[in-house]
Amino acid sequence: MSDWTIPLHIRLPGQESLITVRGTGHAAALLAEKWPVTYGLAFENALASFAAVSEGELLPDEAREAFVDAADAVGVLCIDDEA
Repeated sequence: MSDWTIPLHIRLPGQESLITVRGTGHAAALLAEKWPVTYGLAFENALASFAAVSEGELLPDEAREAFVDAADAVGVLCIDDEA
């Protein structure tokens, strides 16, 4: 799902290439399937924010910020095109 205004580019540990993340669906799949650390407050907040987007309770770009926080919390390189 491409619901973010501005995509993010991340590099997961052990991978050479960047992954472009354009929305909450892709971000949720990355957290569920490939994230290096699947616990902690930032991880849980990101997952909760994705659920809130799907329920119409949160804007997608707010969930994007939670994803950035989850990346920062575990040292996943996150390049923000907005910067």
